[in-house]
Amino acid sequence: MRSRNENNDISVHAIAGTRVVILGLNLKLKDDESGDSSPSATLSAMLSGLTVAEDANGADRAASESSLPEKNGQPPSHDMLVGFAIDRRDISSGKSTSLNFDGRPIQKFHYGDYTVEPGHQYEYSVRRMIKAPSRSRYSFFSRPKYVAVGSPLVVTVTTEDPSTAKHGVYFNRGAAGSQAYAEKFGEFRKWHRVNKYGTPHWTSTINPLTIPDPAKKKEACAWLSRGLEEALLEFISQAKDSSWQLRVTAYEFTHKEVIHAFAAAVERGVDVKIIHHVKGSHRPKTRYNDVVKDKDGKVVKEWVPDKTTSDTQRAIDAVGFQSLDHARIWHHDTFIERHTSSIMHNKFIILLRDGKPVQVWTGSTNFTESAFYGQSNVGHIVRDEGIAQQYLTYWNKLALDPPGRSKRHSGSSHDEEDAVPMDEINEQLQPDPAGAQPHDSITVFFSPRKTSDLLDWYADRMGDATDSVHFTAAFGVSQPLAHVLNHDGKPSPSHEVGVRRSPRIARRIKTDDKLLRYILLDSQPSEHSSEKSRASAEKKGKGNDYCDYFDFKKLNSNRIAYGAVLSGRNEEVKDVAPSSEHSESLTGLSTYVDFVHTKFMMIDALTVNPTIITGSANFSIASTEQNDENMLVIEGDTAVADVYFTEFMRLFDHFYSRDKRNESLGKGSKSPRAWIDVVEDDSWMKPFFDPS
Repeated sequence: MRSRNENNDISVHAIAGTRVVILGLNLKLKDDESGDSSPSATLSAMLSGLTVAEDANGADRAASESSLPEKNGQPPSHDMLVGFAIDRRDISSGKSTSLNFDGRPIQKFHYGDYTVEPGHQYEYSVRRMIKAPSRSRYSFFSRPKYVAVGSPLVVTVTTEDPSTAKHGVYFNRGAAGSQAYAEKFGEFRKWHRVNKYGTPHWTSTINPLTIPDPAKKKEACAWLSRGLEEALLEFISQAKDSSWQLRVTAYEFTHKEVIHAFAAAVERGVDVKIIHHVKGSHRPKTRYNDVVKDKDGKVVKEWVPDKTTSDTQRAIDAVGFQSLDHARIWHHDTFIERHTSSIMHNKFIILLRDGKPVQVWTGSTNFTESAFYGQSNVGHIVRDEGIAQQYLTYWNKLALDPPGRSKRHSGSSHDEEDAVPMDEINEQLQPDPAGAQPHDSITVFFSPRKTSDLLDWYADRMGDATDSVHFTAAFGVSQPLAHVLNHDGKPSPSHEVGVRRSPRIARRIKTDDKLLRYILLDSQPSEHSSEKSRASAEKKGKGNDYCDYFDFKKLNSNRIAYGAVLSGRNEEVKDVAPSSEHSESLTGLSTYVDFVHTKFMMIDALTVNPTIITGSANFSIASTEQNDENMLVIEGDTAVADVYFTEFMRLFDHFYSRDKRNESLGKGSKSPRAWIDVVEDDSWMKPFFDPS
């Protein structure tokens, strides 16, 4: 939900998701009498036009009691404005909460409230804050350092309820490496000596699954899951008896609670079928550390499953049943092996009643502990029979285990001569699109596909953005998207002459203003890897066309954050492990992706016609041409866009602040300003207005 309000001095734009509300604050543009149109002069004009005290008919004149010199009978407001005071009221309960930590002013122009609940109505009141005048009646008794002045500017929003809407979108916390997690559960931190890249290192983790106190363990898991695990279990539990069916695809399948939920469904009589990833390789057979050879002296080879396959099989085998019949159904009738794709990377569930598909669960969430309690992930429910039917049609084709890209592929469980490969099937189900999809539509794309044209189409949509791009990439940025990010965006056809707020950067006040693009990566790219990739491209004669993070990060229109914990707090240290009460630690549950595992892109998210692209694919060549994948393209649904936008900005802000803090420490700053320190004058505003 979106809501706006303004008065003579400031405006507030509220965006409500499910568990996040973002407030965009702005100063009203004032004319500069000198004629200077520079950003600094514009800021000065804005500040000089602010009235810190109440309007003439108001009784509150706290600012006029200041000992500071006055100008034209008014206090020098631009010397005193130190931020905003924001209060929140839950309308249903009437409970009011100040969002100003320890009474400090909020010194930013976009503020995220991460403590709201789904389906609640909230009222936000915004006022300006000034330093408490030295001889003010406000400081006579308790002497607060800062006071709120002026009439409150009020906006009201209602958070989305994912349990009832057509789209139910659930994000986990995705921020285990945080001060909040360390403060809540830091007593359970454990240090480990690991051999990383051939060098012994110390690292700490706070693994919720190893917390000895059952109540604390449950609390930690719930805090990290943030409703994602609970929503998935609730989705499965809808299948109550033999009139229901579940059709599932699983890449990683090891999370006990999810596996037990499917097993419980089998016991209820639900018809459960699960296609899962099965891959491996033939390796020399060994016995007593010797290679086994046949009578002719040839090395005997055996098939060895990859780690994902073997972990899944162990988890399946670990489930027990009271009924032998249910145990036989579980082991002989429930699971379908998918051998012939590069990776069976899907993770979706189709809910059917009496054979009719009614809902589908999809997204980036594997069925693992790491997916719920570690890296960031999203689960997306679509309560639409037509969309569910498209997924079921695709699932039925996958269940036959056809080859991914060619008619001849070893390991197929049926006659390969007549098998239609999945890339042909998928393009029959949904051909490659041409241009933007219709407004207010949902389109489903399945992979693998014959070509990477769909990836180019994603890049074209990104290139068509006129307002903003928000994009997450767990495994780097593919070339088609990197080329778009390496060029300035198109000017917006129309926009207000003013300042658009975003994390620590302002939109330049120019007629040729460009869009802003936000890229959220799992980790900071490696210069060494970049050099190797560039060298490889040059050998192929494509060096001039190659670009990556180290090229597009230079553009001012790109804002980039990557997963991190605070350097100097949880850094891996050789030989001796540091001790700190506020160390940030991950859960230690993730193997490859520690921070960002979501795969979604938003185009013009805050307009009336946003585009959301989300699913299992990593926006890569492999995910388009080789893997079994699924993606949703949702056009024109502002409610869905609001959920994705607010969650994106929550994670972007979290990691961006750590990136900048670590960067400051890396440049030799011995004592960078603490996060909670307040800038005592109006200089805190300049970075938002003045690009210099």
